[in-house]
Amino acid sequence: MDPIHWYPGHMAKAKRQLTELIKYLDVLIEIRDARLPLISHNADLESILKRRPNIIVLNKIDLADPVATKEWTQWFKTQGFLVVEVNGRNGSGVERIWEVLSQEFAPKGVRRSVRAGVIGIPNVGKSSILNRMIGTATAKTGNMPGITRGKQWIKKKGIEILDTPGLLPPKIVDQEAGMKLALVGTIREEIAPTYDMALYLLENYGEQLFGWKGNGLVFEDMDMALNWYAEKRGFRMKGGGLDINRAVTSLLQEFRNGRLGRISLELPPKADVQSD
Repeated sequence: MDPIHWYPGHMAKAKRQLTELIKYLDVLIEIRDARLPLISHNADLESILKRRPNIIVLNKIDLADPVATKEWTQWFKTQGFLVVEVNGRNGSGVERIWEVLSQEFAPKGVRRSVRAGVIGIPNVGKSSILNRMIGTATAKTGNMPGITRGKQWIKKKGIEILDTPGLLPPKIVDQEAGMKLALVGTIREEIAPTYDMALYLLENYGEQLFGWKGNGLVFEDMDMALNWYAEKRGFRMKGGGLDINRAVTSLLQEFRNGRLGRISLELPPKADVQSD
């Protein structure tokens, strides 16, 4: 597998814009993918985030392991963060963001709106959450990472919300983290080949997704596992051979859409998880 490297020029520009805009904001709302809450955080923004209080929004909880999500929420709380769990696809939990903003950040004796900025790496569902918050599709959305460009202000309930471009770390040092970001659709396929992603998914989560051992299945390598998946789905070419390209595409789509089950790709440090 080739190393993953990516930091498009517009990402650097977006960071400069956010650095300039931070002085106008009272609070930052950071959207993260509930399946990988630390990896989907842009550590390159730490210096910016420390300048303002922030709310961590764990999105796509419908795709993540619910037990793991609860553990993440508790872990973040022990770190002193405000946390909201949401499903951007159906809007579940989004209203809670407004409640936290009003309860924690409503200005007292100040005649102006609370100003909040929404940040997050590409494809964590930032625009979808914005749309749910304001009740209309004002913010452009899409499945391709990086579709939200520029910035726009949205006012509702006495709060001004600033949408920002999606951001990625300047470089991906941890290749496993990079592959996980690719699996959830944050990194473009030109950067992380789909075939590599499919083999990684099967090698690390195949048993969890398909229960091979319970069905007496053992594979010498993940190419054989991919062949098994192609056979299982009936993907064949005109000549009768297995259509591996179609299998790769289908496997990744089924995983990303949650059709293979609710899977979390990252778990919180167990030593820091505390119960109520």
